Amino acid sequence: MIKQEFKDYKKIAKNNGLWLLTSLLFLSIFHLSIAWKITNNIDQLTTNILFYGAIFWLLWQRKSKINIRSNFFSSLIGLSLLIILIIKAIFLFNFESDLLSLIPFGFAISLALIASGFKDLGQYGKELFFAWFLFFPTGVIGNFIDSIVRITVLNAKFATYFLYYLGFNVTNRGNEVLLSLPNLGEYQAIVDYPCAGMPMILLMLKLSLLLVSFFPVEKSQCFSIPMVSIAIGFFLGVIRVCILTLVIPEQSTFDYWHGAEGSQIFSTVAIMIFSGFAYWILNKEGLLDHPHTT
Repeated sequence: MIKQEFKDYKKIAKNNGLWLLTSLLFLSIFHLSIAWKITNNIDQLTTNILFYGAIFWLLWQRKSKINIRSNFFSSLIGLSLLIILIIKAIFLFNFESDLLSLIPFGFAISLALIASGFKDLGQYGKELFFAWFLFFPTGVIGNFIDSIVRITVLNAKFATYFLYYLGFNVTNRGNEVLLSLPNLGEYQAIVDYPCAGMPMILLMLKLSLLLVSFFPVEKSQCFSIPMVSIAIGFFLGVIRVCILTLVIPEQSTFDYWHGAEGSQIFSTVAIMIFSGFAYWILNKEGLLDHPHTT
């Protein structure tokens, strides 16, 4: 009886592959509502909507080519995982916001198993990658990269050089910028993870990966565009550290540029610069009217 019902389910799924997109839409709305309830972060909500839209678009472009041929075992595991994730999301605590970022990847795995089973998971490779990379906690990725590349140290060094050539009396010590101001004394700016612009760099990188995925850019640009996005984020991070260093004597001004509002200004500028760069590249190559389809 159960097997017969499962065969009927597969028949319906094959005749109407849109159920996968519909399920993704409802799960994304569910996740976004939970995320908003816990974080109340409009910027995070906006970027999450963009990321879900990107995954939805990738699936929509090849909805007729997706192989929907799961088996009972794979579908049962996928459905069980999906139920567990939904229950966990409903009863998620505020301090588990990082765990909330992992739920989209879990949703993606669940739907892929229900639709196509373990055997055909590979056809969702790009969507699964984006579901992981786009939503994965930025702090975890950023701190891991910083432990290898030492972005905070590089940022402090570049900020020191920049201020020095502007005529300020500054020196560098690791991730510290030491500033000496006439009649005001000496000040120390410590460049930590957020101040170095790592969240902004990762946001730019994510946007660049979406760009090269949706448009048939040349292979060389698949490397150069992400590099430019990283450079934009890093350069603006250096500018922000320079400003923070110079306004240390003025506590209220320092608090503004060090806080969420000041940080958001630089993120917005970074997005605007990258958007202009992306428009120039795509317009130059004549790709604006010919998005990539798979």
